[in-house]
Amino acid sequence: MQRFRQTSVLLRTLFVIFAIGCGSASANDWYEYQSENFTVYSDVPEPRVNALMRDLERFRRTAIRFTGQEETPENKKLRVFHFRESREFGKFTGDRKIAGLYRETWEGPIIFSRDGDHGISGSGLIFHEYVHHLMRERSGITYPRWYSEGFAELLASAELRKKTVLVGGLPEWRLSAWAEDEPLGIEQLLSPPPLASQNDEGDSRYWNNYYASAWLLTHYLQLGHNAGHPDFRAATSTYLKAVAAGENPHKVFEEHFGKTIQEMERGMRAYMRDDIHRHELDIPEYTYSIPRRKLNENERLHLLANEAVDFGKPQLAMKYLERSEQQGLGWRENLTAMAVIEAQRKNYTLGEEVAKDIGEHGQLSHLTAANLANFYLLRLQALTLTRKWDDYFYEAALKYGKNAVQMGPDYLPAYRALWTTYQLKGKSEEAIQVMLAAYHQDPNHLNLNATIGFYLAHLGKDALAREYLERVVAWSHSEDLRARAEAMLEGRK
Repeated sequence: MQRFRQTSVLLRTLFVIFAIGCGSASANDWYEYQSENFTVYSDVPEPRVNALMRDLERFRRTAIRFTGQEETPENKKLRVFHFRESREFGKFTGDRKIAGLYRETWEGPIIFSRDGDHGISGSGLIFHEYVHHLMRERSGITYPRWYSEGFAELLASAELRKKTVLVGGLPEWRLSAWAEDEPLGIEQLLSPPPLASQNDEGDSRYWNNYYASAWLLTHYLQLGHNAGHPDFRAATSTYLKAVAAGENPHKVFEEHFGKTIQEMERGMRAYMRDDIHRHELDIPEYTYSIPRRKLNENERLHLLANEAVDFGKPQLAMKYLERSEQQGLGWRENLTAMAVIEAQRKNYTLGEEVAKDIGEHGQLSHLTAANLANFYLLRLQALTLTRKWDDYFYEAALKYGKNAVQMGPDYLPAYRALWTTYQLKGKSEEAIQVMLAAYHQDPNHLNLNATIGFYLAHLGKDALAREYLERVVAWSHSEDLRARAEAMLEGRK
């Protein structure tokens, strides 16, 4: 009881300290909405959230229908954070004016969007990224970059009408691509140069042209037959499978398409001049019910704080967490999340007291266990910088990490804490086994594929690393990450 009093005094003191200089958080009620394939967290009025979700479901159905895929639910619902206030939205994104963005996180891909007249369908860049997500989830092959980007651009420009959807319009965000430059040739699309930083204006202009030109070639292959050109859809499928199997994309081109690259390029340019065709699909409005559930205050704060951490904004995360309702539902999750943020600042007092109290009182959730695993991992990492070690910290990180994985088998951050702990100890085989267990849960997770690929390469297991690194090159929109994977693959041929 004495320890509990000391802990309570400490927490009250810390809350007073945290509260100094902190702005107010949004007090609007937040709800969780569930459709067949999406989970939306939002403080926007219910009718507008429903409209957004129905647009997302219609766009998804459009993509599935266009590709001839079977209409089955996704393995994991994509999460959307939809903000009523552009000011709060801007705290995360740094820009209140954009309609939204798509991010890969350790808890899966998310969409961040803000309420406004533009609607979700006005943000083709979000749709573009969602197409990548669908392609990874539903395809057994890794596509070359030109097709992956071109197909995403093709579908992202879809126009949602009352009863139909038009596919094939020119992406508005690429209108500047051909203002000064001609479209890139097919040879250039098949063999893009190594990635640059894109900070240079010339690099940025080149890649804008690359995406637009990839759209043009993919448009020609998928829709050109509607304008009297040959139907290349079957040939495209066999060609992509051959390239994914390791065939040279230039050498097998004529074999699959029945035309040389130069002949195909002439047809593509003629199509661009005269015959660009938009394809209409009958995609009715999404009419299923969309139930909602009000989030309690601690749950709301935890969700927003967790995303703030992912955006690299721990101070914003703390501003949310410090307003948690003490002893309310979700209190321990939020308290341990604060302990992790404090530990990242090399302040371990809160974590030590919280760990003692929680360790002696009550059961843990997978989130609380994962936070405690990360707290002890941070303690251990700080020690290793001074070439010291503490078996207690190590064993505690393992214990809580294993508990978190057992209680939340689909929660990848728990696996991450566990494999990192093994890596610190030099237990590479155990670390790989944890990574592969996580991979079994989510084989299409970009960050996970990157982690496994780079770690296997670091251990000299080049053959095993290759498939993971190839996915990084095909999937990632991070220039640095993709360039690093490309260099590693090139150096290990």
